[in-house]
Amino acid sequence: MVSLTSTAQYFLLTLIALVSVSESANGPVTNAPHTNITVVEPFKLPPLISGRVRPVSSPGFKVDLSAEAQSISANKQWFEEHGGNYNNLTKRDIETVGGLTMDLPENVPPTPQIKKSKSPSVYIANADLQNDLKFHAALSATAYCRGVVPLGIWDCKNCRKYVPDGKLLVTFSSLISDSNGFVLRSDTKKTIYLVFRGTNSIRNAITDLTFVLTNYPPVKGAKVHTGFLASYNEIFRLFFPRIQEELTAYPNYKLVVTGHSMGGAQAMLAGLDFYQRDKRFTPENLSIYTVGCPRIGNPAFAYYVDSTGIAVHRSVNDRDIVPHLPPQAVGFLHPGVESWSLSKTVTQICASNIETKECSNTIVPFTSIADHLSFN
Repeated sequence: MVSLTSTAQYFLLTLIALVSVSESANGPVTNAPHTNITVVEPFKLPPLISGRVRPVSSPGFKVDLSAEAQSISANKQWFEEHGGNYNNLTKRDIETVGGLTMDLPENVPPTPQIKKSKSPSVYIANADLQNDLKFHAALSATAYCRGVVPLGIWDCKNCRKYVPDGKLLVTFSSLISDSNGFVLRSDTKKTIYLVFRGTNSIRNAITDLTFVLTNYPPVKGAKVHTGFLASYNEIFRLFFPRIQEELTAYPNYKLVVTGHSMGGAQAMLAGLDFYQRDKRFTPENLSIYTVGCPRIGNPAFAYYVDSTGIAVHRSVNDRDIVPHLPPQAVGFLHPGVESWSLSKTVTQICASNIETKECSNTIVPFTSIADHLSFN
């Protein structure tokens, strides 16, 4: 199990902009520089590529935005019929956000049994796919290691286990939005990784999450969560030029953008930004992996992401509350292929590239913050 323990336990981020050398069990380790908006040079994003920001006027299929509400209604009814009282949960110290439970009450409806779906887009992941998803979940988890961010040392347990030849190029942080991450290169995998960490206090961030949409400037009609866009706009200059420099130096390498929790939302926006502003990034060399990512935008945004052809993999751990926020009912919709982890050996795939009612939406409103802090 990959642990994604809340960084509230970690010390206050130290702003480091020097390169030093440390000792590890594997010999000398060069610290990557740490940067923030107070030390980085001003940077203007390249112009948008017009052919890559076209809105989708007629999507191939439209998702029923009432699907989540239907599951909520059905599961509440089951709960009541089996002795529960959903309206009394808050009196039993069960906190709810957006109508979803933060901590799982007793006697909730069981998780639907895996069964053969009538749709060919719903299936159980094979071992290779499951290992790929676990790899990117573990990579996202390394951003919570204080030795990695902000200290810049690629020497944590998961670091050496999953990317033993990883060269940490730069780590970054933002004081206002508590955004953190790093850029890593693996010459063995011929891949550049951009990894975003979740917020410093995950539970507080979920509790305080607002459901406000704002215009997504690159694409007409698309809207995204106001806070996620603001936090991304605060930090893009901390990594965007460095990624471009790396691709110039290593033109045959791929770019993988990944992140956990709120960091998954930033990963999505970052991946799209590279695609929209640098023609070298294509669906052939760019992919996005999110773990426990909240919903980012409206249906027009989700349909646009689908239209790019970029591979978007969205991992959900069992009853994790975060992927169900903000609710569908207020106009949010996930893009990407959903990988719903039900155990260490079983992951159900909903491959439609837009969220459906057949995977994790089946368990709402009985969700859990505990499943957000670890991954099978």
